Amino acid sequence: MKDIIYENVPIITKRLCIKKITEEELILIRGETSEDFYKMTCRPVIKREKNELEELYKNMIQRDNTVIFSIIRKEDGALIGKVSFSDYNPRNSSMELGYNIIPRYRKNGYMSEALMNLFDVLFGIIGINKIYAQTASFNAESIGLLKKMNFKKDAILREHHELDGKLYDDYIFSMLCKEWECLHKSK
Repeated sequence: MKDIIYENVPIITKRLCIKKITEEELILIRGETSEDFYKMTCRPVIKREKNELEELYKNMIQRDNTVIFSIIRKEDGALIGKVSFSDYNPRNSSMELGYNIIPRYRKNGYMSEALMNLFDVLFGIIGINKIYAQTASFNAESIGLLKKMNFKKDAILREHHELDGKLYDDYIFSMLCKEWECLHKSK
C-alpha cells in the first residue's frame, strides 16, 4: 500500500508540490511549529536533541503503515507544512490523518488544496474506505478545516487533552470514500 501511494507523488497542484517528506523537512517543520506541537497533541511530548529527532523521524518514515508528505509552495520552493496518514488498518481500510502548516503560511487555503489532492489518491486510486482525524475541542482552525472538507464528527473523547493544567475534550472526525465520491459528483 505504501509503495503504491508513493508511486502517485509528487502531486503538482495550482500552487503546491506535494511529495514524500525527508527527515530534514520534518525537523524544519518541528522547529517552526514546536509551540503548536506541544499544544495540539494530546500525547506525551518528550524533549529531544537533534540527533534523537533524526532517528525518530527516520524510523517514522520507514514504518509500513505510515506515509508522510511535505507541502512545498511552487512560487518560491518554500516548505510550508506536512500531511501524514498513519495507522493504516487493512481490515477496515482506514487511516488517521495528521497535518501541520507553518504558522506564517496559514489561512491561505494551502492545506485544503493539499488534502483534496491527496484524498483523490487515497480514495480514488488506493481505495481507502475511511480517513479519520482527532483534534482538540479548542482547536477552532483544525475543526474548521475538517468541516470545510466535509468530515463528520464521530465522537468526543471527554477530558482527553491536557493543556496548561486544564482538561479539554478531543473530537474525532471522519470521511468515508462514498462521501468523498458524492462530494466530487456535486462539483
